[in-house]
Amino acid sequence: MVGSVVARRDLLKGALAASLSAFARDGKAEGKPRRIVSMELLVTELLLTLGIAPLAVANVPLYRRLVAEPVLDDEAVDLGPLQEPNVEYLQFLKPDLIVMAQWQASGLETLRAIAPTLSLNSFPAKTPAVQHAQELLRQLGTVVGRKRQAEDWLGRCETAIEEARAKLQSKSLPPLYLCRFNQDGRHAAIFGGNGLVGDVLTRLGLTNAWQGHVNASGVASISVEQLAGNPQARIVHFDRGRETDLAMARLAESPLWQALPAVRQNRVTRMSVVYPSGGVVSAMRLAGQLAALLPAEG
Repeated sequence: MVGSVVARRDLLKGALAASLSAFARDGKAEGKPRRIVSMELLVTELLLTLGIAPLAVANVPLYRRLVAEPVLDDEAVDLGPLQEPNVEYLQFLKPDLIVMAQWQASGLETLRAIAPTLSLNSFPAKTPAVQHAQELLRQLGTVVGRKRQAEDWLGRCETAIEEARAKLQSKSLPPLYLCRFNQDGRHAAIFGGNGLVGDVLTRLGLTNAWQGHVNASGVASISVEQLAGNPQARIVHFDRGRETDLAMARLAESPLWQALPAVRQNRVTRMSVVYPSGGVVSAMRLAGQLAALLPAEG
């Protein structure tokens, strides 16, 4: 067990070294960057966690809708879509560093002509997702000169999860389905595996009712009737405002929904949105909300 943890840490260190080498090869990496642009939602969360207000951000409305916290300033500059940023405006801004996710890197290679770029691996693979998010924060903190702030947040994350776990241990809780309903009222995105949501559940000592296949982000698309797979489970779903309102209105008219054991027995909890591919703040928020909202059962 210890060997596998060490191996995962070595792998993450290797990935960091490769990222930093690529950053240095861009030829402009002198000193700590101050004018930093974020091209991805997780990156934006990480920068804000470190106390850095990005010079500009890709898809500001999407961040506010899906991630929400840390709060992005009202004056944040929006660069447009994640994969199609406003390159001309980016050139005008003259950033010191452009940070993106690795999944974006091949499509945004031209940005290296504007400023040094750094790509972070946003997918946890076999590394526990919370640990992976912590390592990403540490990586970014090293690059931008915020190592102390990063370590402070890592400690706060561990404390928040432990406190939430302690609160939940006093409750008798059933397995949980954590999902997000599509506005069509027939489908849902469900979370599990080694994604952030699944790993937080594990860290809290909770049982994930969804044991089916998920993708690299820890999410799968299911039909609503699949939530009947575990009759004892509670359904916890993320609130995405109007989209969720539409979904719940349609579900209320669905015989399939009304027949679910969790619905018939009033075991459905609506929870403020948490980004399921987020960083340490997202993990802390999820842990805290579960501890606060889940009622004792049994």
